[in-house]
Amino acid sequence: MTDTIYALLAIAMVLTVVSLLVPLAERFRLPHTVLLAIAGMGLGFLGSWIIASDIRLGALGDAFVGLDKLEVGTDMFLPLFLPPLLFNAGLTIDVRRLLDEVWAVLLLAIVAVLVCIAIVGGVVHLATGMDIVVCLLLGAVVSTTDPAAVIGIFRDVGAPKRLSILAEGESLLNDAVAIAAFGLFIGILISRFAADPGDAGLTADPAGAVMVFLREFVGGLIYGYIIARIAMLLLPRLGESDAAIASVTVSLSYLSFLVADRYWHVSGVVSVVMAALTVAAYGPTHLHPRQWAALRQLWAQLEFWANCLIFVLASMVAANVLLNITWLYVWGVAAVTVGAFLARALVVFGMLPVLEKTHLVQPVDRRYKAILVWGGLRGAVTIVLAMVAAGDERLPENVREFIALSATLFVLVTLFVNATTLGLVMHALGLDKLSRLELALRDRVLALSRVNVEHHLQEIMRRRNARVEGLAVDPASAGDAAIESVPAELALDLDERVKVGLVTLCTREKELYLELFEQQILSRRMVAVLAADADRLIDAVRDRGVEGYEEWLHDISRPDAGFRAALWLHRRLGFAWLLTERLADRFEILMVTQSVLSELAAFNVSSVADLLGPDAEVKLAAVIENRQEAVDSALKALSLQYPGYAESIQARQLERAAVRFEAAEYARRLQEGIISREVYNDLRQQLAERRSAIGQRPPLDLGLQLAEMISRVSLFASLDRKALTEVGKRLRALVAFPGEKIVAIGGQPDAMYFIAAGEVTVKAPTFEVTLKEGDFFGEMGLLTDQPRNADVIADGYCHLLVLHRKDFRDLLDKRPAVRAEIEAVAARRIAETATEGQAAS
Repeated sequence: MTDTIYALLAIAMVLTVVSLLVPLAERFRLPHTVLLAIAGMGLGFLGSWIIASDIRLGALGDAFVGLDKLEVGTDMFLPLFLPPLLFNAGLTIDVRRLLDEVWAVLLLAIVAVLVCIAIVGGVVHLATGMDIVVCLLLGAVVSTTDPAAVIGIFRDVGAPKRLSILAEGESLLNDAVAIAAFGLFIGILISRFAADPGDAGLTADPAGAVMVFLREFVGGLIYGYIIARIAMLLLPRLGESDAAIASVTVSLSYLSFLVADRYWHVSGVVSVVMAALTVAAYGPTHLHPRQWAALRQLWAQLEFWANCLIFVLASMVAANVLLNITWLYVWGVAAVTVGAFLARALVVFGMLPVLEKTHLVQPVDRRYKAILVWGGLRGAVTIVLAMVAAGDERLPENVREFIALSATLFVLVTLFVNATTLGLVMHALGLDKLSRLELALRDRVLALSRVNVEHHLQEIMRRRNARVEGLAVDPASAGDAAIESVPAELALDLDERVKVGLVTLCTREKELYLELFEQQILSRRMVAVLAADADRLIDAVRDRGVEGYEEWLHDISRPDAGFRAALWLHRRLGFAWLLTERLADRFEILMVTQSVLSELAAFNVSSVADLLGPDAEVKLAAVIENRQEAVDSALKALSLQYPGYAESIQARQLERAAVRFEAAEYARRLQEGIISREVYNDLRQQLAERRSAIGQRPPLDLGLQLAEMISRVSLFASLDRKALTEVGKRLRALVAFPGEKIVAIGGQPDAMYFIAAGEVTVKAPTFEVTLKEGDFFGEMGLLTDQPRNADVIADGYCHLLVLHRKDFRDLLDKRPAVRAEIEAVAARRIAETATEGQAAS
């Protein structure tokens, strides 16, 4: 029998066993990896006994022979298992939310890895006397984390979603950093032993090794992004073939790893991570929701197979040496355990609070920090690195054994000790208990549900002209009695009920966005933005209640970093495309939010009021109304500046919905046999053409054509065509957003501004005035060379023409009529200011 047959029997047996472990893990509420490790050790002991005893068990015995042969091929662990593990980890992350927690993620992913390597290396060196570089290599191997157990706990206890994002992002990025460090240290060891096995130094050129590390890291980022973007250009063109899309992504994971590592000589691991994050960022907006869901499901399956095989095979290796383990490994594992968790506690409890105090991250509850420390389990990536070290014959045998066994045994320690006691830690921290608010809400839901059941039963009995004993009471009184039966100690005050109501409304808001997406009214990119915003809002409300809700509304009302960058590019370099896209996004977001808030107002009356009481409903209604007013005001400001665009967006949304309804109707007609397959295909082709036509958002015209803007300024009305052309060369178009301070008191007079569209408010210490289209401001500072004497704030989106100091001087010298009018307006304003000052005194 060939080795291939043995291997196939072994893999089939392993996959069957690990699948049977899934319901057991759910039954005993244990991480699946714990049972995988137990199963792997059991298969290792049993296989060794069967082979040593030469027991003939037919196909089962051959399967164990195949397992024994699989153990030898450790050189395949890295290229075979690592790409799918890393790619799936990156594919499941919400990239938008990851960017929200980028500082905390970078702290845990980079600083924590370096701290772990240093502390583990130092502790293991002191405990075992092993070479310091070998100990640092071991520290790199064990510095990766498996977030599955922690994420499961955060989900079960209702922790803010940002904590799950933090755990996922930390795991993914620290895998990349740890593996890059692993390559650095193993390269140092190989070069050192090749040059002089007795040399105890680090390397002849440590600075050179660090530069190589940085080059490979950055190179991996660039290559991973480029190849993933190429793949994303290809995927939408594969039609409706889920198999073809999945095949391209599988190819992407291995190409990003192998080509980067073998041909470009940059970090394959970093390349895979970057490729996965790129697909996670662009995939939901480039693929149909069904295709994206199918792709995620396929990768979850691949990750399940890879994870299971890795744990089982590594546990078998550990099982074969457990009976012959020496004190060196005992001390080594103990030192690794102490060093790894000491390093993690130092980062989480020592360094993370620094970011909290500097407001780079939101505060994290100390109980959740404790879970982050104790739940720092090690998983498949650590085992893969251990197996790679074990199979690298360029290292001495004692080094290979020490790294592989110490790391594998440490993984087993985290699984059998930390993973199995996470439930006890949760209980000790009180995370497994319902809070008073949750208990009160539970009782109120139960009471309300009983009332509704009674109402329905009574209605049924009335229809049957019958009467049920025990239910012959007035429904309203029965409901009131049931709902008021909540124990007094669990009664919620108004603020607590409003907080519960806000969380409910925010959750419903996210559901409405997803429903609009399913109805194809909302684009894929917009639903990603709005759903991420809804998640942030939920976290803010859970943390700080109404105050968090209002803070979030205030934050999103201001221009974000992307808008400011687009504005900077437009003002400095004249690039208008990005600003146009950001304004169009703003239009679409406001329109969708306006529609959703109307539904939330109705949902508050119909569902939330019964649950939380009329006083809470009134306060929640006021919160919704305030937000509606803000959205309406912002949308009105945009619509006034860009009339007609809102209608074009709405028409596109309705057309998208019409296409979806027609597609469903055609499918129904086909199933009923009313139309043939040929007719159906022709109708679908027509729908595809319509869908393609409305796929792109209508273009937004910024209205910044200089000639048209200049014509709106009365000061230039008397100029001839030649003069207008000359003036146009000196003026620069500018867009000001609502609330922007265009000119500040005390600022240096560097330009004057002409209002082509919109309004601004001039606020001086003694007066306040509104300027409209055709007016100008900022001229007095240029005429008098005095600092600005007033703030000028945009009331809405404004189109301005900017004339800088040098051009201002040249224009006035060449155009006496313009000079005269500007000086006349300036004199009038000086007189008005003086009059206002005398009146104030």
